[in-house]
Amino acid sequence: MRFESEVVSEEILPAIRKIIAESLHRDYGHTQEEIANTMDLTQPAVSQYLKGKRADSDLVEKLTDDPQIQLLVEDAVSKAAKNESFVQEMRDILKTGRDKGLFRERFEDSKRVI
Repeated sequence: MRFESEVVSEEILPAIRKIIAESLHRDYGHTQEEIANTMDLTQPAVSQYLKGKRADSDLVEKLTDDPQIQLLVEDAVSKAAKNESFVQEMRDILKTGRDKGLFRERFEDSKRVI
């Protein structure tokens, strides 16, 4: 059994980071180093996100298929591209995905810690 915080940090955040990194690279032409600096990651981590090695492709697909999540991601990417904080947007993505049940199966075996 894993704690919910482990599920978020090991599965959900990597999927969101992959989507944001890809958008910064594709839509804004940011280099891996620029993305790493913007997202407070290492360049090798960004490389792995862009190659699809750090995120579950099924979860990425669920997130990218949801129109509401996509709008929130666009807001996060827009702020990230301007080197503005996008912490609140990340929270909104997590909350919205959870409220919509997009992560339900990932939390089935986890223990909630408050």
